[in-house]
Amino acid sequence: AHAMTLALRGSGSSAAAWVAGLATMSAINLLFVSVAVGLVVCVSPVAGGSGIPEVKAYLQGVKVPRMLRFDALLAKSVGVLCAVASGLVVGKEGPMIHIGAIIAAGVSQGSSKSLNVRTMWLKSFRNDHDKRDFVSAGAAAGVAAAFGAPIGGTLFAMEEAATYWSQPLTWRTFFCALCSTFTLNILLSSRRTDHFGALSHPGLITFGAFLPSDSDWDLRELPIFVGLGVAGGLVGAAFVSLSRRLTVWRLRAVVTARRRVCEVLAVTLLTTFFAFSLPLLLPCADHFATRNSTSHSEAPWRPEAPFEAPNPLVPALDDLLCPAGRHAGLGEITLGPHEHAIKVLFHSTTKPAPVNLGISAIYALFSFALGVLTYGLPVPSGLFVPAIMAGGATGRLFGELLSIYAPGYSTSPPGNFALIGAAAVLGGVCRMTISITVIVVECTTNISYLLPIALTIMVAKLVGDLFNEGIYDMHIRLKRYPMLPEEPPHERERLQAKHVMATSIKSVCDVERVGKIIDLLNTTTHHGFPVIASSQLQRARPADGNQGTPFQRKPRVLGIVLREQLVTILAKLKAHNWRAPSPGPDPHALAADDFLRPWFNEAVSADSVRMSADELERRIDLRPYINEAAVVTAQNSSLRRVSALFRSLGLRHLLVVESCPTIVGVVTRKDLLMGGEEFLLPGGDCWRDDEAEEDVPALHRAPASSPARLWHSALSRITSSRRSTQPRGTRLANAALDARLDERVADEAGLQPLSASALRPIASSGSSEGSGRAGGGSDGNGGVAAPPSE
Repeated sequence: AHAMTLALRGSGSSAAAWVAGLATMSAINLLFVSVAVGLVVCVSPVAGGSGIPEVKAYLQGVKVPRMLRFDALLAKSVGVLCAVASGLVVGKEGPMIHIGAIIAAGVSQGSSKSLNVRTMWLKSFRNDHDKRDFVSAGAAAGVAAAFGAPIGGTLFAMEEAATYWSQPLTWRTFFCALCSTFTLNILLSSRRTDHFGALSHPGLITFGAFLPSDSDWDLRELPIFVGLGVAGGLVGAAFVSLSRRLTVWRLRAVVTARRRVCEVLAVTLLTTFFAFSLPLLLPCADHFATRNSTSHSEAPWRPEAPFEAPNPLVPALDDLLCPAGRHAGLGEITLGPHEHAIKVLFHSTTKPAPVNLGISAIYALFSFALGVLTYGLPVPSGLFVPAIMAGGATGRLFGELLSIYAPGYSTSPPGNFALIGAAAVLGGVCRMTISITVIVVECTTNISYLLPIALTIMVAKLVGDLFNEGIYDMHIRLKRYPMLPEEPPHERERLQAKHVMATSIKSVCDVERVGKIIDLLNTTTHHGFPVIASSQLQRARPADGNQGTPFQRKPRVLGIVLREQLVTILAKLKAHNWRAPSPGPDPHALAADDFLRPWFNEAVSADSVRMSADELERRIDLRPYINEAAVVTAQNSSLRRVSALFRSLGLRHLLVVESCPTIVGVVTRKDLLMGGEEFLLPGGDCWRDDEAEEDVPALHRAPASSPARLWHSALSRITSSRRSTQPRGTRLANAALDARLDERVADEAGLQPLSASALRPIASSGSSEGSGRAGGGSDGNGGVAAPPSE
């Protein structure tokens, strides 16, 4: 700004000064944007854009390559600073979500592949489930840091990012968002020399102070809110439609690195030219003014944050374009920071009103057009600020028209309608409701705006959904991320799992040849492989129903083994020169830490390990490493149920089995809470399986300090403590109530209820298949009670 000020005031004529100022501003903006686009194109291509589509895809189970790496963090952090400083119509709030997700993922794993650093701390979180929870909390922390809205950040992670949620994850995410807001407050207060530790600046962007006296809404203003919601939905739908067309063109035409860089430079020059030239279109006016906190008197506009220095470029432009005492009103919002422009739209009271009409109309078109053109460029860029700018200008235009042609209809100032318009366009573009409402209300620090903002955003979403989907869902579709919709399409509702499953299964045996495993890894890209029993085969009916056709042999599936586990096993054997295990305990057996987020090569070939023909014929026993509790579904399961499993559990693959498997038992809610006590050791620290404990290798047994055993231990202690603290009369009353419920359910089903004495022999006898109970106990929630003879 100082360099451009010198250029404006150092030239002779007005035209020469304007050209010198434009050239200086263009050179500075090109310098900044070159750094941003260089980091994205050369260092981390996934760092382009806001990163919200990538975070949403990852939290639903899609593996986006290199989106959580340190190079993406570096390119995103530095790139967003340079992109915002270059004057592009972008925001830093969207990339903050991606940055928070990367930091959370790195903390949970305690390692970095980009930096070649690996620690052994927080090993219990090195799994896909906990990593997704950390990423959800990191995304919420990014929203909280950007807007100073911890509640809105938590709701954003629940509504827009994660597909699975739980009560413990809620308070953990909220605590993480609170810590993020508190840390940002402390860091921002460090720039104040008079008061360190002030907690009055919660976020990177604020909307300024809204007076309680201006938030008195009337019932007759509800149609205005609905109208702004309709307008915001239409503007958002147009934004999404134009962005989609532009993105499709970029995917076809702008494919090389040189073209992508040239496109960014061209858009930067265009933005700079319009920002510097638009103030020439309107006549000069009075200085912008803002209402202070005590009265409605007008005072010169000053930035609210004490560490924001005034922009020296604006006075120089005023001296160039306007006479003394006058002000180029549009130049203050086009040449200044975007946050400053938003506060001007929300709080300024400049007269006369026709000047405000021109400023609002031109700035609305400027923000909308350049926002569409900029979003999707290979630079880190957010969408919240451009949508707020376009919506704020649209709402301000509507408020000014209302004050001119219907001055007595509403007592609210035009800046309040700018706030409502910003919320409407933001909801129409992003198609979020609860989180956007809470974020905007938290930014205003005035709960009185909750009803109009919520109503406007809801209407904007409903109107936008009539035309297309949200901006993030649209980009997810264009990037071809396999995201699952909330519900299957209507034409696919009757499909079942057997209609969509892949029948050409790539599987391995429980004892498999090394050569086949290497060929499977080199010829496929699958993340997991079903493991079948090589010694136990079952006969099935003929495939075509003919009596003369020989029977097909269908092996029994034992579970699933992951690709990274196979590569880890091969790498371990290669490190020990493929030596056979000794008769005693294998000194080269894999430890549990070897499977905690291993670093492995993406492909293992026979040339890389340099094995002979005899070594390729060696066999590896995979039984200790099989996931025998893999999620499965029947082949006749509906597509709706299969989709719900993938969305709720974040699955990447699902095993499909026959529709008539062998039943071994029934589990009810009561069994989940209190069942299995006969398999617990007296201390409750671990479980006992008499049938399988001797056959399981030491590596395959869960250690006493594993999360699963600690959870079982804590649950048993809680259950025992609750029983011991209950009075004897209460325990007897609960037992009598359970007995009456069992009798009632048994009477309705026409069965004889099981007594406690008859239940224990059945539970202890079990079946040869390892069943703990012959049938599920009835608890009034759908359980079935069997007669004593069964």
